[in-house]
Amino acid sequence: MADYYFDIETYSKTPSPSFNDDEIIAITYQQIDSRTGQAKNKLNILKSWESSEADILQKFHTVLSPQEKWTFVPIGCNLSFDFTSLLYRWRKAGMQVNAKNLFAEHPYIDIQPVLIMFNKGSFSGCTLEKYAGKKWSGSKIAEWYTNKDYDAIQNYIEDEVACFLKLYQFLVQKLPNVWIEYAKGAGIIV
Repeated sequence: MADYYFDIETYSKTPSPSFNDDEIIAITYQQIDSRTGQAKNKLNILKSWESSEADILQKFHTVLSPQEKWTFVPIGCNLSFDFTSLLYRWRKAGMQVNAKNLFAEHPYIDIQPVLIMFNKGSFSGCTLEKYAGKKWSGSKIAEWYTNKDYDAIQNYIEDEVACFLKLYQFLVQKLPNVWIEYAKGAGIIV
């Protein structure tokens, strides 16, 4: 099993996001240990501005290998957005991907539900900026991309990865003890 931090960045020409029209401009992944959150290999960022969206989609399709369940286990936040974006853009690029492979059969770890619980059950305001200390909102990406400020996008991605991994490391260390405390109190274990 190979566990990977995973995220994408998209660019929308309009104020309202559209899975069909928004371009995937960066795909980020890094092999990590899912039990500790520690990086096992270097950070990989596939950048459309260095080639094309079609090129990074093709490269990542080979890396993810959607039909192979255990070769790339994504770990991230709000992965349904990333999977849906990939599915639409792969199909637009002529690559056939079975949605069931991504959404129902492919294992993944998404911390968004944990952030929602941190936020007392509210989806509103449930962000990595608030709960992981990420410096910038993803809304800055469109401005930077339009202005060809690719260094700012690179810095954003690197900050997001560092903040995510720090929070993930905390969660995998602390949450088992939270469950043990609950299980003892509920009489599940003694």
